[in-house]
Amino acid sequence: MKNRPDKLYGDSAYDTEEIRSKLKEDGVQANIPVNPRNGRKQIPYDEQGYKVMRSAVERFNSWLKTFRRVAVRYEKLAIMYQAIITFASIIIHMRYGL
Repeated sequence: MKNRPDKLYGDSAYDTEEIRSKLKEDGVQANIPVNPRNGRKQIPYDEQGYKVMRSAVERFNSWLKTFRRVAVRYEKLAIMYQAIITFASIIIHMRYGL
C-alpha cells in the first residue's frame, strides 16, 4: 500500500497535461499554477497555500546550501550525494526542530 498526499504543490515548470492527468488518476489534487508559456487559460489553484509551501521549500534549500559539501557537490556518486543531503537534513531538523 502506497501513501499518497491529498494535494501536491508544484512549480509552474511542472504544468503539463501528463503530470496533471497522472495526479488526477492517482487521486491527488494538483496545486500547480499554469505556465504562461503554455498559452493555456489559468486553472484555479490555492495561491496562498502555494506561496506558503514555496517559501518553505526555498528556505529549506537555503539552509541546505549552508553545508559546503552540498553546495559544491564534491561527491561523484549520486548515492553519496543523497547521503550528504540526508545527513544535512537531519542536522537542520535537530537545529531548528521543524
